[in-house]
This record gives sequence, structure tokens and C-alpha cells, in this order.
Amino acid sequence: MTTSELDKYKVDHLFLLIGENPLPNYVAANLLLNKGGIVYLVHTTDTLDEAKRLENILRSESALNSFKGIELRSLNDYESDAYYIQKEIREKLDGIKSGKIGLNYTGGTKAMSAHTYRTLFYQETKDKTYRQRTDIIFSYLDPRRLEMCIDREDNERIRIKIKPDTLPVKLVKIFELHGLELKTNPTQKVQLPQLAEELAKIFQDENKTKLWFDWYYQVFCEATRKKKGNAWGNWKSKTDLAGLSITVNTLPLEIVDVFREQNFLTSDDQFALSAIKSTGAFTEIEYFCKWLDGLWLEHYVLQKIANLANSQSIQDYGLNFEIPLTGTKDGFEFDVAFTRGYQLFAISCTTSRDRKLCKVKLFEAYLRAKQMGGDEARVALICCSDEPDSLKSEMADTLSSKKIAVFGREHLTKLAKEIEQWIIKNDQEAKK
Repeated sequence: MTTSELDKYKVDHLFLLIGENPLPNYVAANLLLNKGGIVYLVHTTDTLDEAKRLENILRSESALNSFKGIELRSLNDYESDAYYIQKEIREKLDGIKSGKIGLNYTGGTKAMSAHTYRTLFYQETKDKTYRQRTDIIFSYLDPRRLEMCIDREDNERIRIKIKPDTLPVKLVKIFELHGLELKTNPTQKVQLPQLAEELAKIFQDENKTKLWFDWYYQVFCEATRKKKGNAWGNWKSKTDLAGLSITVNTLPLEIVDVFREQNFLTSDDQFALSAIKSTGAFTEIEYFCKWLDGLWLEHYVLQKIANLANSQSIQDYGLNFEIPLTGTKDGFEFDVAFTRGYQLFAISCTTSRDRKLCKVKLFEAYLRAKQMGGDEARVALICCSDEPDSLKSEMADTLSSKKIAVFGREHLTKLAKEIEQWIIKNDQEAKK
């Protein structure tokens, strides 16, 4: 962790106002508290759970952060009550006899911030008058610029850039802060990268794209799936799938060549599904069927991100972020995600060009990413639309255009460069 610029603003007693998103509080605790310091998590009844989760996480990392103590300070239901807030904060202040004191007011309500700030700013003297404290460090996180802002006595601010290597935060940690447990561990393993690469290439050609979908729906699905009315239902049984050999006569030749290189084809050029397990990429044939159904695009995107990880300071990345949610049937899922420092980048993927579906996927990813990563989060949709710019413009009426990106069919073969430019553009926006 490189924090040399922040070292002189670190304190021994740090007050944090806990809001609905505890990620900024986690960042502030790690960046602003001295070793052996104490952090006070100031919360309301509504944010008690968030405070407790943050307390548990900070305690679990005690070997790394070397904090002396973590205390919860409850405002109960009085988050707007100036007298009560001043009473609770002053009570703790009176017990602090030595060490530097700080307040990071990124979280909490505006009323909590104002009254807590005022309580720490003015010190009560023996004759019951008040004087300005000169030893308090006030700070907040600027989500637009990714900076820690330190308030100065002359009403100016010292801005310190939080670079990606300052505080790397794992994706799983972000979910833990929100009390969410993943169904399965996210993976960084790319399945069948050569085939995914070739599929991306054929999607550049309208005729080859049609050949692919015609084969997939009229030949592959006809053989591998059950019918449910006029739609496709579940995949057939393991035994049935293992016994299938499927013609590839109508497939684009580029895909047939990859099938042959992967030893998927029999001596008479039939696609034998039993050969799938020999790749080691899938434990069940059904998983490959789902991969072919569209998951290949997620693996293609994952490969591009893996290639960019070192050059773009991407510390953590993966796919398969399935999260159960109470009250929903399937919960929600980030198809692919990565972090740079504590900033979350979430990517939603679909091989569809259906405008309505694309908009729904982008909108859901945007809401969930903001919930997880706060205002710093960024979201991209990677789809097969022929009008990605138009799609983004339409969504920008509802979502922040600076926080979203849309990549369409034309971008697939140069996706690594597009993602790189997306990251660079976000860095440039943060400097403004």
C-alpha cells in the first residue's frame, strides 16, 4: 500500500459516519488510521448491520491493519437530532486524552455530517464557551475524482489521488461489506479461449453470424434440448447428450476448423458431444451447452481483461458472480467484473442484439454496481447490437453517461483496446 502522501494526515482516533454503502468507510479506515489507532463507527438504527459487518471485517484483518480498537457509537433513531448527536460524540471526545483525532464524513446523512462536524470542530472550554479545535483532521472521499480530500483551516482542500495500488480491494471483499455471499467462487479460468476468439470474429460478418445462429438453433438445440411448447426447454439428460453426434455441414468453416483442432469431430466430421469432457474445461456436457448458448462471450471478455491486468493496474477480476437475493427467484449476477484499487468495474454480456434486452441488462448492472461500489462504480454492456452508440445515448437519459459504456458487434475483435480506452477515459475524467 503506497500512502506516503496520506501519512501526515493519519490519526489515532478516527470517527467514521456509516451509511448504506460501507465501502468508503472501509477505504477511509485503511488509509487514515495510524497503527495502534482506534476507529469509531458512528451509525444509526438503520445502519447498524452495515456497522457490524464493517467491524467484523476490520477485526478479521487486524493482522494487516494493526488497529488497537474498533468501537460502535449508536445514534439510534436520532440521525437528525443535533443535541443527541453532539452529546454522543462529545461523550467519546471527552474520554480521549491523547493522540490526533479525525473525522471522515463520506458516509451518513447530511444532518449527521453537519452535526458531527460541528461537534468536533468546536471544543467546549472550562468556562462553558467554545473555541475552534486546531488538531482535528476532517476528510471525505471524492467519488468523481477518486481522491481523499482533507479540509484546511482556510476553507481550501488538499486533494490526494487514491491510485489503484494505494488500496487494492478484492471483489469478494466488496460483496462481504454488503453482507452478500456468492453462490460459487468467481473464476479467472477462461474456457475454450480459441473457440471464443473465433466466435467473436465470425460475428463481424453478417452472413457468418446468420449461419452460426441457424446452426445453433435449428441443428444444435434441436438435438440437445427438450421442447417446451414452441420454445426450447431444458437440456436433455447426461446420457442422451453423451450419445449425440451432430452435423456441422452448415457451420462457418472457421468454427468447424476449431472443432477439429479440439478433437470434437469424428472421422466422418460429426460433432461428438462425448468429446467435450476430454478438454478438461467442463465436468458436464451440459455446461458446454450453456457455454455455447452465450457464456462464450463472458469468457472472451475475461480473456481480454486478463491480458490487460498488468498494464492497467487491474488487481482482481473474474466471472460468475452469482448472488442470491431474498424475494427474488434467481438473485442477480455480474457477468464479468474487476477492480482497480477500490473502484468497481462491472460488465454485462449478451450475444443478443435485441434492444430491449440490452437495455434491461445494462440498467440492472448499473443499479447493482452502484449499490456495491458506490458512485465510483463503472458499468459496461458488451452485446451484439449494431447501434451501440445510439443505445448508450438512449440509456444516458436515465443513467449517467460518464459511468456507462456500450460495446457492440463492431467492437468485438478489438475489445481489448476498447476496454483499455474505457479505463483510460475514466482516469482522464477523474482528473477534471
